[in-house]
Amino acid sequence: MGTPTRRDLLKTMLAAGAATLLPGGAGCGGVNGPHGDIPAGNIADVPLGTLEGIAGQAVILGRDSGGLYAMTSICTHAGCDMETSGTIDAQGALCGCHGSVFDTNGNVVQGPARSALQHFAVSVDGTGAITIHASQPVSETQRTAV
Repeated sequence: MGTPTRRDLLKTMLAAGAATLLPGGAGCGGVNGPHGDIPAGNIADVPLGTLEGIAGQAVILGRDSGGLYAMTSICTHAGCDMETSGTIDAQGALCGCHGSVFDTNGNVVQGPARSALQHFAVSVDGTGAITIHASQPVSETQRTAV
């Protein structure tokens, strides 16, 4: 491979610059996934059958008969945040960028995405405050009993 041309360098610089200009991760590609501990409300406000995005956090909180669970809202196809560019409701998640559909547990129902959404650990303290631990990936079957 030869020395990069000026055109190659400009393309690389433009691509890197465009990724940093995406407002709040609302675009596709280059979106960082969630990390750290994310406050996610109180268990008293999360009824059975809930699946909702946590505003500005790129995570989805769900509650089913097994308990609470959380997963990324970043589509595995092109990195779009479905919380800002899509739909998340009790039936699952739809990516507004390219039409991928995920079930309530983050499994791909319709592509172009091919991989399920990553799940994260969830804890509930004595007051009912929910914390999503986005730096702690877990199995898609793990639930926090409530």
